Amino acid sequence: MTTLFIMTSLILNAVALFAIILLFLRQNRLFDLKNQQRKIAQEMEGMMDAYLLEMKEENEKFIEQLSQKASVNEAKPSPVQEQELLIPNLQRARAVKGYKAANSTNEHTTPPKKKQVEDEIDLLHKQGFTVEEIAKKLNKGKTEVELALKFSNIGKNS
Repeated sequence: MTTLFIMTSLILNAVALFAIILLFLRQNRLFDLKNQQRKIAQEMEGMMDAYLLEMKEENEKFIEQLSQKASVNEAKPSPVQEQELLIPNLQRARAVKGYKAANSTNEHTTPPKKKQVEDEIDLLHKQGFTVEEIAKKLNKGKTEVELALKFSNIGKNS
């Protein structure tokens, strides 16, 4: 019976040793995987660092080019800016007064032109021309001629 116990003990010891060896091998594989992942992570970090440095250099070059273009633009003002700098404020004030005076004279002359057009529409209508013919002769719209005729009739009736 002791032989039976000794044999079972030896078999159990062998199974235990086999299990320990398997666990040790699995643990070594996990350590190897961790090491590989660390290496890959370090390589990726290195690549990202290189990429970021490259982007930083490109951005610095771009900013430098923009600042050079801006300095060139500042150094060489546009012709419009040069003209604005050359015209004194007094001349600007005179020009504004001149424009206002010209604008006010244009406002006074505009109503008689409208009156002349309305009178011409009335005259052509009295001569027997149709609304379409009047519109073609005066280069006006048909509805514009009709409205002018209606307004002239209202003005005569009141």
